Amino acid sequence: MKQQRKILAVTGARSEYDILFPVLEKLHQDADFELQVLVTGAHLSENFGRTVQYIEQDGFTIADRVYNLINTDQKIGRIISLGQQISGLAQCFDRIRPDIILIVGDREEAISVSLTGAYMDIAVAHIAGGDVTKDGNIDNSVRYAASKMSHIHFTILEQHRQTLLKLGEDDWRIHTVGNPALDRFLSLPEVSKQELSTNLGFDITHDDYLVLIQHPIITDFANEGKNIRVTLDAIVSTGKKCLINYPNSDAGNHFIIEAYREYSAKHPQLFLFQNLDRITYVNLLRHASCLLGNSSSGLIEAPSLTLPVVNIGARQRGRVSAGNVIFVDNDKTQITSALSKSLHDQQYRSTLKTIQNPYGDGNSSKKIVEILRRIKLDSNLIHKNITYTTNE
Repeated sequence: MKQQRKILAVTGARSEYDILFPVLEKLHQDADFELQVLVTGAHLSENFGRTVQYIEQDGFTIADRVYNLINTDQKIGRIISLGQQISGLAQCFDRIRPDIILIVGDREEAISVSLTGAYMDIAVAHIAGGDVTKDGNIDNSVRYAASKMSHIHFTILEQHRQTLLKLGEDDWRIHTVGNPALDRFLSLPEVSKQELSTNLGFDITHDDYLVLIQHPIITDFANEGKNIRVTLDAIVSTGKKCLINYPNSDAGNHFIIEAYREYSAKHPQLFLFQNLDRITYVNLLRHASCLLGNSSSGLIEAPSLTLPVVNIGARQRGRVSAGNVIFVDNDKTQITSALSKSLHDQQYRSTLKTIQNPYGDGNSSKKIVEILRRIKLDSNLIHKNITYTTNE
């Protein structure tokens, strides 16, 4: 009987769990694999909605919970949390001894998992390496460092594959598959605005509305409170209802949450939430008039809905866009102008109906699972060299 491959997926935040989910679902259903999930980071924090509950509801086997997130808004907290996470991961990896560890993106988990796996001679498969943003955020360095310590690369775009080749990665390690987040996104059932209103307790049945998702940038820590108030003032000036998602756990999030609470208390057309189940969230975007803030959803998922997006500030700058995104600074006049175009310029809105999403075709998870099934697990995979080295 063929021995199952033991896959351990690590997730620390709702955003990358949504990318992982279609892959986990296929691995879970495939007799060739034994899948377990390690949960850590913001998933286990009450301050960010304790989103581990969604993983539990999805029915995946949770191998362990690594509690590491320090409740502070200071920059030092993120690196202390990272150090604690590495210790917990190492003990879990030593106990489980997976064949392959699966990780996504550019958050703390990407670097802590790839570093720990590399030191323990366990193959690490990294989704979304090679992406390029020009926002000066630490996530960029994390992404590149995680790629250098990972052994299997699942890139989203051909441009990302070329980046990894320039970083000295072996061509045979790199597989361009698209973004698996779109697999689930495109298959979720439609929910009416009336049903959404009932589920949320906020009536949007007969209203055009905005969705705001704005995360802090660690390099602009001191200005987060001022910047988010500029965004909120621009939203209030439109007179539109707006549903506001909590920011992520990066330093500066307390300033943003404080402003959200202040404005939503004063303005009944603003509705603040921590987290939503995936079906509700996707349908919220499906019926929205515009998404604004700086979430990657604006570039990756929104094109599939032909949804106009106003991206505010440096985050996401330099990434591939389908043409549905207007990039603006943290400036009320620019934000208001971009919102006006997104909401009222019918010629602009009509051009969005024909855009193509460059990030995937809904089959990424199938491609990833097939590669995980057939890739040879040996010393050649684990022991890496830099391909551009000229000295023999």
